Amino acid sequence: MAVAQFAFAGTDGTIRGRITNVDQSPLPGAQVYIPELEQGAIADFDGNYIILNVSVGSYDVSVNMMGYRKETRKDVKVMMDQTVWLNFTLPVAAVEGEEVEVIGERPLVEKGTTSKKITIDKEAVEALPIRDMTELYSLQSGVVQVVGQQEGAIKDHEERGLQEIHVRGGRSGEIAYMIDGMYIRNPIYGGIGTGTRLNLFAIKEFDWQPGGFNAEYGDAQSAVSNMHTNSGKKKFSYGFKYSTSLVGASLGNEYDEMRGYNDYNLGFGGQFPGFLNKFYYWLSGQYTTYENYRVYKFDDNIYVNDPEDPFNEANRERLVQPWDTDAGWRGFGNEKTWDVFGKLTYKFSNRLRFNASYWQVAAHSKFFNGRYLYWDDGQNELFRDTYRYSGEMNHSITSNTFYTLRVSRFVQKQFQGVRWKDSDNDGYPDWFEWRYSAGPNREMSDHNNPFVVPYTISENADTLFYTRRDDRSGWFYGGIPGLYNWESAEEFTDKNGNGVWDEGEDYLDKTGDQYTDGQWDGPELVQELYHRDGDYWLEPEMYQSYEPFTDYRHVDLLYDQDPWSEENRFGSTGPRYSGVSDDGIPRNDSDPFYYMPTYDGYAWEEGSVFGGHDRFYATSNAVTNEVRLDVTSQITDRWKLRTGIDYKYHQLDFYEVKSPWEGEAAFSQTFAEFWVDSGPDGLLPTDADYEDADFGEDNGVWDPGEEYRDSNGNGQWDNFREPTEFSTYIQNTFEVPWMVINAGVRVDAVNYNTEIWADTTGEFTPGIPWYFDDVNENGRWDTGEDASMQVEQSFGANPPVIFERSNWFYKISPRLGFSHVITDRATFTFNYGLYYQTPIYQNVFLQTNKMEDPAELFEEGEGLIGNATMNSSRTQSYSAAFNIQVGRHWAYTIGAWVKDNDQWATSKYYRSGVYSYKVFSNGDYGSAKGIDLTLERRGKFVNSLIQYTYSIAKGNSAYDWASVEGIYVDAPSQEFLMPYDRPHDLTMSFYTFLPFGVSMGLTGMYQSGYPYTPMIYNGDTPQSDVKNMNTKRSPSTQQLNMSLSKGIKFKDFKVSMGLSVFNLLDLVNSFYVYPLTGKPDDPGTYYTSWVGLPDAKHDKSGSYYDRPWVNASPREINFNIRVDFR
Repeated sequence: MAVAQFAFAGTDGTIRGRITNVDQSPLPGAQVYIPELEQGAIADFDGNYIILNVSVGSYDVSVNMMGYRKETRKDVKVMMDQTVWLNFTLPVAAVEGEEVEVIGERPLVEKGTTSKKITIDKEAVEALPIRDMTELYSLQSGVVQVVGQQEGAIKDHEERGLQEIHVRGGRSGEIAYMIDGMYIRNPIYGGIGTGTRLNLFAIKEFDWQPGGFNAEYGDAQSAVSNMHTNSGKKKFSYGFKYSTSLVGASLGNEYDEMRGYNDYNLGFGGQFPGFLNKFYYWLSGQYTTYENYRVYKFDDNIYVNDPEDPFNEANRERLVQPWDTDAGWRGFGNEKTWDVFGKLTYKFSNRLRFNASYWQVAAHSKFFNGRYLYWDDGQNELFRDTYRYSGEMNHSITSNTFYTLRVSRFVQKQFQGVRWKDSDNDGYPDWFEWRYSAGPNREMSDHNNPFVVPYTISENADTLFYTRRDDRSGWFYGGIPGLYNWESAEEFTDKNGNGVWDEGEDYLDKTGDQYTDGQWDGPELVQELYHRDGDYWLEPEMYQSYEPFTDYRHVDLLYDQDPWSEENRFGSTGPRYSGVSDDGIPRNDSDPFYYMPTYDGYAWEEGSVFGGHDRFYATSNAVTNEVRLDVTSQITDRWKLRTGIDYKYHQLDFYEVKSPWEGEAAFSQTFAEFWVDSGPDGLLPTDADYEDADFGEDNGVWDPGEEYRDSNGNGQWDNFREPTEFSTYIQNTFEVPWMVINAGVRVDAVNYNTEIWADTTGEFTPGIPWYFDDVNENGRWDTGEDASMQVEQSFGANPPVIFERSNWFYKISPRLGFSHVITDRATFTFNYGLYYQTPIYQNVFLQTNKMEDPAELFEEGEGLIGNATMNSSRTQSYSAAFNIQVGRHWAYTIGAWVKDNDQWATSKYYRSGVYSYKVFSNGDYGSAKGIDLTLERRGKFVNSLIQYTYSIAKGNSAYDWASVEGIYVDAPSQEFLMPYDRPHDLTMSFYTFLPFGVSMGLTGMYQSGYPYTPMIYNGDTPQSDVKNMNTKRSPSTQQLNMSLSKGIKFKDFKVSMGLSVFNLLDLVNSFYVYPLTGKPDDPGTYYTSWVGLPDAKHDKSGSYYDRPWVNASPREINFNIRVDFR
């Protein structure tokens, strides 16, 4: 069930209580035992007992005393680091061996909890309409999930497969995501995404703490999410579940038919037989596919090919483009994800156990992008792969002390790119034919015609030369798809001018280990292209811009391939429209080419793409090795101490290029260390001893012998960075009858393990390089050598700069919480905490491999630099609540919280000489405050949880890169409502049993719309009202989801069939509204007046404002069938 309570964090639970007879006299020596775990305790002289180190889950707890009736509490729920109080009153046994079983019933208000926590167990997950575990976040009030199409969304976040989740007014990424107490956050980007899904059958329990978490947890400012995984038990069990949208499609729902959803879940586990009976296993997996990532319904205003309308009059009246031919539902992109989880448990004894687990995820996505409405072969696709290996040892030293040692290796790989396509199968890939023309007076070759290939003609037009080699990538016709280095190829006489050596052409036969005597040795294959999903994937050197293929331009390119085009009336371009008169009437009713530019150059400019490639290429490999030790001891009956250390070592490999077709001018970033691409001989063409290019020179990869900057300080060149994090904490719990106090302190430290610009005193100057005259040519500044923030003429060309190695920096976080027991069913709780979070490493290492040459960095890096002196972002939080249980089944909570955020990441403006640029730093700030109301019902047949949060979230900037993408203003910033501010947030989860054995689950939500900056008229032109930032609000969003299922049991088998309906009421929720009107479907008269036949006042077609992607998904119907054996 879903449980709301107020707690301090942890990874295990405790059972304690007192055993008495009916006269309330203690029963010393009474035995308390948990059969499934083989753990227990014996009551002391006062009848008190305590069982520490109880794994999260539901258990039967028995108490036995000679001469007294044995009592067993069934289904006692042990939650993450919670103390479950079980008091037993045993009557004298009427007959020997008498036993009674009692269903465990935990109080709705726990006296030992000090901050809010939500726990959802696997029974609730099975009962509620939930497709995967990420949907559990949206069931929590105070949580805002922003999608990519929404106003204020983090730019490029969805394209990278990342989720944007805000908690209690914090920025995205401020959550500590964990599995079994170990972190799974992406250290490069922060947060989680498509590659971190854990299958439903792997999860035993989900814990969520929106603030108030204790000192055990760091690297989080807003919340802690912890998923506890399943383990095998003594009895074998398995489950299978299949869900599909086919039933909805068969019921006539076109949306369900188009999305093509299919989901398979399988899990099984148990105990090994015979002499291996101390080993237990669990294995589960999930495979999910969507034929279309997004499905939208477009209007009926489309282009119709009508033979009886040769002059296109009807289409011209509709003002539609000839490629806009499909009405109604259309699908875009696709998505496929599978993951597998396995765990092996060895119970050496009831005091010592070991766990080893493996988790792998493979996610492949092609997202929606408005540029690719009619053609998407050049659109990016994303692969995210996750591998996690973890081990755990749990050892109870005594009945009062235990420790847990955990180790993990967490690998997150990502690739984002475009497929290699050869549309006409002529051996020339599309990108090559787009880059090189098929003859003079043409912009490119024809990638759809195998009889047209790239060629040039000599100046006197008597010789034809086929183009068979690309200068940027080095790839050549017939070569393995990849990047080639021609510097090391043997020189030859290119008689036919095709760029490659052909049989019979003379060549210079080089000598050396890499060369073969007597034959021509070609270019070095530096890197074969990445191959996956049946295709090769382009490197940045092969990308072609999509801009020449936008709108009508792709029609021009088609006409450009016509061999007779030079003789027709249109020249080498497509037809031109005769235009309209001043009163908007077409000059020529018989002109069918109304959708093409006019002779005056007026055209419909809408940004639809029909060729070229997307603007991203990215690849990364983030490896995090983590070791964690936690020690817990019950010092006295009233004092429990927990302390621990956590060590994380990262290896981060990251490479990204935006607009790769721009070549050296493209924005690129890499975590690889700086090196000189001279080849193994270390010589450049400018060196006096240089004779010829050696094998490896200018090949774009580091080769042994090439000079490099050892930023990691490990004596070798690396293509990754190695930051290190260390933390330690102490957490105390003091319990007296009327009060529980949680007090702790945490220390977090990080060393970025790199080099930083510095001055002559050794002080870091991350924004200003200091140049020096390297008199003794040792590569470092020495006392007495001249140094300056400006390049002095006496320093020579490209003078070196001063660097210092980074240091450890640390932060101290105090945490305090208490629970005052007002009555047995009412408490008052208070919590205070200081929370820090390490910056994402993209902002730390951005462009730092180019800091050796500041001029190159400033000129080619778009004026943006990382900063290895950045501090952690900080949140100071206060919360208080009254928690009251009413009767046996109901409880409510009234709480309030306040958060102050500062040292958020931003960028600051700097100047060095003639250059201006931005450096990442700390400086943004914000605040949030809110009121929480929670109403819970817990019972045998009906369980429900209603949460409501009223909050206000303000800040001076929405996210870290907002300052990069905006315009620098040299003035103090001010707080305003954040795009993720949602004053009213109501969520509901409910499940019960209906007649005829039907179970029903409901989830629902209501959330205020997002704030936006309105537009006001400045004369006749609207502009953003920047003096009133985010003062208007879009319409609210509402959704109700329902699941129904009916199960049939046969012995240990259960077969269930069910139906899940998402957006049951088919409500229209909009992600975006036009700021002039505040409506999602009406931009305003000023903008709709642009619609019309192309002329000076009209540059949009009649379908331009048909944008259904601003709306969330309509009703979805999923059928499922499930088989369980328990």
